[in-house]
Amino acid sequence: MTTARRRLSPADRRAELLALGAEVFGERPYDEVRIDEIAERAGVSRALMYHYFPDKRTFFAAVVKDEADRLYAATQQPPLPGLTMLEELRAGVLAYMAYHEQHPEAAWAAYVGLGRSDPVLLGIDDEAKNRQAEHIMSRIREFVGAMPGKALGPEAERELWVIICGWISFTFEVCRQRIMNPDNDADRLADVCAHTLLDAIARVPEIQAQLADAVEAARTEPQR
Repeated sequence: MTTARRRLSPADRRAELLALGAEVFGERPYDEVRIDEIAERAGVSRALMYHYFPDKRTFFAAVVKDEADRLYAATQQPPLPGLTMLEELRAGVLAYMAYHEQHPEAAWAAYVGLGRSDPVLLGIDDEAKNRQAEHIMSRIREFVGAMPGKALGPEAERELWVIICGWISFTFEVCRQRIMNPDNDADRLADVCAHTLLDAIARVPEIQAQLADAVEAARTEPQR
């Protein structure tokens, strides 16, 4: 259905097109979506649509990037005081799942449809994961630094970065599977994800001596 054209700023028009794209790509496979259809539904001319996005692949990449940015913003709320690291991790995973539930079409378009092998879209995915990894890394630095006599050395930092990146890929896949099968219990999956990261940290010999006590405390003791 064609929407009557409204006067919008360039930024607002672009945002509107991206939101509509997330909805349409979430409803149907990539190959079945025509960029002309997006223009028609937005109530804009083909020329204006192509002014913002020169082709469908560029448009879809922008939709995925916008979704990744929104998801990152939605999951970066300051932690509540008194939470353990385990509880913080669980809360972060639950925030991802809640966002997917609130934006099912956008989540499907970004994480289930085309993009699992496209180099441009994989680059967007890598950027999102790196931002999340740095955020988690900074929180672990803060937590360990608050423990008397504890600190992360260069070797531990390298090991920890690898673990976090691997854990994010694992958690993204858990969340993606839940998009496809929302009957899976979110609390249970979030608990598994949170414990998985702490278990992985504690079981790597190179960092175990520095982090084992801190990781155990992260499960049971409130942060100060």
